[in-house]
Amino acid sequence: MPLITLGVLGPVVARRAEAEPDLGRQLRHVLGLLLVRAGRPVTPDEFDLLLWGDDPPARAADIVHRHISNLRRLLEPDLPYRAQGSWVRRTANGYRLVGGPESADLLRFRELAEQPELEHRLAALRLWRGRCGAGLELPPELLPEFEAVDRERITLLCAVADDALASGEVAKVLPLVEPLAGEYGLDEALQTRLVLLLTAAGRQAEAMAAYHAVRTRLADELGVDPGLELRSAYDRVLHQDVGPAAARPPAPSRLPPRNRFFTGRAAELAQLSRIAEAVGPDASATVICALDGLPGVGKTSLVLHWAYEAAAAFPDGRLFVDLRGFDLVDQPLSSDQALVQLLSGLGVPAREMPDGTAALSELFRATVSDRRLLVVLDNARDEEQVRPLLPAAPGSLVLVTSRNRLTGLVVSDGAVPFSLTVPSWAESRTGMRDRLGADRVAGEEAALDEIIERCGRLPLAMAVASARALTNPGWALTEVAGELRESSFLDDAEPRSDVRNVFSWSYRMLAEGSARLFRLLAWHPGPDFGWVTAATLAGLSPNRIRPLLRELVRASLLTEIRPGRYAFHDLIKAYAAELSASTDTEAERTAAVDALLDHLMRVGDQANRVLKPAFRAGDAPSATGGEPFPDARAAMAWFAGELAVLESAVGVAGPRSWRLAELLIPYYQRRGLYQRWQAAAERALSQAVIAGDIEGQAVMHRMLAGADALAGRGQDVIEQDVERLRRASGHLRRSLELFESLSRTEALAEVYRNFGMVATELGEHEEAIAHFERSLALFEAAGDRNAVPYVLHGLGWVRAEVGDTGAALADYARAESLALETGALHMAAGSVAARADIAGRRGRVDEAMDLFARAEELFRRDENQEGAAWIEVHRGDLLARAGRRGEAAAHWGRARDHLTELGRTAAAEALTERLGEVTPRAARPG
Repeated sequence: MPLITLGVLGPVVARRAEAEPDLGRQLRHVLGLLLVRAGRPVTPDEFDLLLWGDDPPARAADIVHRHISNLRRLLEPDLPYRAQGSWVRRTANGYRLVGGPESADLLRFRELAEQPELEHRLAALRLWRGRCGAGLELPPELLPEFEAVDRERITLLCAVADDALASGEVAKVLPLVEPLAGEYGLDEALQTRLVLLLTAAGRQAEAMAAYHAVRTRLADELGVDPGLELRSAYDRVLHQDVGPAAARPPAPSRLPPRNRFFTGRAAELAQLSRIAEAVGPDASATVICALDGLPGVGKTSLVLHWAYEAAAAFPDGRLFVDLRGFDLVDQPLSSDQALVQLLSGLGVPAREMPDGTAALSELFRATVSDRRLLVVLDNARDEEQVRPLLPAAPGSLVLVTSRNRLTGLVVSDGAVPFSLTVPSWAESRTGMRDRLGADRVAGEEAALDEIIERCGRLPLAMAVASARALTNPGWALTEVAGELRESSFLDDAEPRSDVRNVFSWSYRMLAEGSARLFRLLAWHPGPDFGWVTAATLAGLSPNRIRPLLRELVRASLLTEIRPGRYAFHDLIKAYAAELSASTDTEAERTAAVDALLDHLMRVGDQANRVLKPAFRAGDAPSATGGEPFPDARAAMAWFAGELAVLESAVGVAGPRSWRLAELLIPYYQRRGLYQRWQAAAERALSQAVIAGDIEGQAVMHRMLAGADALAGRGQDVIEQDVERLRRASGHLRRSLELFESLSRTEALAEVYRNFGMVATELGEHEEAIAHFERSLALFEAAGDRNAVPYVLHGLGWVRAEVGDTGAALADYARAESLALETGALHMAAGSVAARADIAGRRGRVDEAMDLFARAEELFRRDENQEGAAWIEVHRGDLLARAGRRGEAAAHWGRARDHLTELGRTAAAEALTERLGEVTPRAARPG
C-alpha cells in the first residue's frame, strides 16, 4: 500500500499510511479540485470561486496559500518550510498536484481503463466509492469538470458491458451495472446495457420491467420516449436476441478508426442522437442527415465518434464510404464506385454486381430493404453524387458530410440539415491538453491559449500545431505560438493535413466571379459584413453580389451568421488574403478598400447628421446615395451593426482614420462606451501622426479629451477623478495649439467649449465661464447656430454651480429652444434636466418631476439610453430627498437595470446599495 492515498472517486479523502485525517471543509474542496484536474493547474480565481463564489474575502489569496501549506504538511510533513515539494507545485498561474496512479485514484482508474483485459477494466470500476467529489458544494462553473469524470465511469461501464455481452461473462459485470443504473435512472446508454445484461443472465422478466420503468421515467420527467438504442435493446429482449457475439454472424462494420483525441461536442453528439430517433419501422423513409461545415472543422471525427457510440442501435451493420469530393490527391469517387464499395461491405460478390449506376443502386436498396443500417457517406461533393447511394428502408440512417451545404438533399430528399461550427474554447483547450499532455502544457497556459486563438479553434489547424510541438519536444509552446504569429499557417508535409491545401480545393471549385469576391473580401477590416458592404468592396450591383455570396456560403468559405450578414473564419480570411496578394494587383486591392472606406464615411456622415445636426465631418464624402436614416433609432441601429467594422477600419484607414473615429463620437456618447471611444481615438491619433496630418491630430486630441472628461461619469458620482480631468486639459491644450496653427475658428470655439466643461468639473468656475463666453463669441461670429446650444448649456451649468440660478435658467431655456430648432434632441433633453434639477433644489418637487419626465422622453426619442438612465437616477434622488423613498426605489431599480445593460457596473452597484437601504429587510432576496 502506498504511503499516501488520495481519492476523489467518491468523497474526497487523503490517507497517510493507515490514518485518514479530517481535512475540514475548505481544504477538502481545495484537494478535490486539484485531484480532478489530474495534474493541470488550478488558478487563484478558480480557488476563490470554489471556496467563496462571487464574494471572496479581502485576504482570499492568503487563505488559499495557507490551505496549500496545510496540504503540503499533510502530504510531506518532513519537508522544510517554503520548499517546493514533490506533491504540490506552484505554476505560473496557480497550483497543481503532482502524483501518479499509485497515489491518486482518478489516475489509477484511467490507467486501468486503458488496458484491454476485462479484469483490469473491472478493477478500474471497483475503485469508485460514489460520485466524483461526493459531498463537495461546487459552483455551477466548476461542476461540469466533476460531472465529466462521472461520465468517464459510465462510458467505461458501458464498454465493459458490451465486452461482457460479446464474451458471455455477464456475471462479472451485472453487479456493477445494477446499482449504477439505479442511480442514473435517465441515462439511456446505461439502461440499455442493464436490459441486455439482465436478459443475457436469464432474467428476462426483470429486463422487461427495467425497460418499462425507464420508459415511464423518461415520459414523466422529460416528456420524451426512449431513444433508438434503448428501443433496439427492448426489441432484442422480445426476440431473445442477446448472447455471446460468436453465436451470431457478425454484422458488417466498415467504419475507419475514430480519432482517439476526440473530445467535447456534447451538444452536437446529442443532436445526432435526436436525428437518429426518427429511424424505425414507423418511419416512412430512410432518415438522412446532411452535415456541412468549414474545411477542417471536424465533421468526419464527429460522425465517426457518434457512430461508434451508437453502434448497438444498428445491429445489421455500419458502412462507410469516403466519396473524396474534395480530396487533394485522388479524384472524387463516382456513384458507381461508391455503390460497389457499399455492396462489397454487405458481402455481395463482385460477380453478382451489375453494370450501371441505376442497376447497382437498385441492387443496393434491395439488399438493405429489411436491415437496420448506419451508412456514412463522407466528404460528398454534391447532391448528385449522393442520391444513388441512399437506401429506401425506414430502418436505416444515412449521415452525409460535405464542405458544401447540400440544400438539394434537404429540399428534395427530406434530409435534416446540420451545420458544424468550431468547438468552444473549453473543448479546444481540453483537446489540445489531451494531445500534448498535462506536463507539456503546465506553466504555458497563456501560450496554449494563443495557439488556440491563432488556429481560430479550427480542429485541423490545432492538430497541425500540436503535431509541430510533439515532433519538436524541446520547443516551448511559446515558440510554436511565435511561428503562428509570423504566419497564420503551419505547413505540413502530408497534403491532407496542410491547412492551405485543404482550403484550396474548395477555392478551386468556385466560379471566377465568386473567387474574385472571396479574395477581395479578405481586405474587409471588420469581423463580419453585410451584402451592401460586400457589393461596395467588389464594385458590383446587389443583384450580382447575392448569388456570389450564396456560392461562398454553400462552399463553407463564408458563414451567414444572420440573414444578409456574413463572416469569415480567421484562417480562411488569412488564406483569402494570401491568394489576393498573389493574384490581384495592388491597384485592384487599393480600389476595393478605398471604395469600402468611402462607403463607411458617406453612410456614417449621413447617420451623424440625424444624431447630431451640429456634427461636422471635415471634408467627408458627400452624403448622397447612401442608406436613408429616417430617425435616430435607424441611425443608432446602423452604428450598432457596423461598430466592429468601423473600429477595425480606424486601425487600417491611414490618413482617413481620424475621420472614421470622429464619426463614432455620437454613438459612443449615447451608449456610454468611453473606453472604446478612447481606444479608437488613440489608434487614429497614431495614424495621423504617421501621416503628418495636423488637423487629424488636433481633432483626435480633442476626442481624447472628451473621452477622459466623460469616462468617469457614473463611476463615482461623489468625487471626480482629478487626474483624468487634468489629462483631458492636456489634450485640449495640444488641440488648441494645433488648431491655432491652422487658423480654424469653429474648431477653436469647440476646444474652448470643451475647456469650459473640464474647468467646471474641476471647480475652476471663473476660468470655465471665460472659456464658454469665448467659445460662444466665436460660434456666433461664425454664424454656427448648431453649436450655440452646447455652449449655452455649459454656461448654465457653471452659473448654477456658483449660485447664479436666474442666469443659469435663462441659459438653459435658450439652449433648449435652439436645440429643438436644430434637431439636437439630446442637448434639449440635457437642458430640460438641468432646469429640473434646479426646481428640485428649490423644493418644487412636482415641477421637477414633470421636467425630468420631459427630459427622459427627449433622450429616448434620441436613442440616448445612458441619458435616459441617469434621468431615472435623478428622479429617484429627488423623491428620496422629499421623503418618498418607496417611489424613489422604483426609479433607482429601473436605472440600475439600464446601467447594467450599458456596462456601467460601478454606478449600478451603487444603486443596488441604495435600494438595499430602502427595501424592507424581509423583502430582500436571500
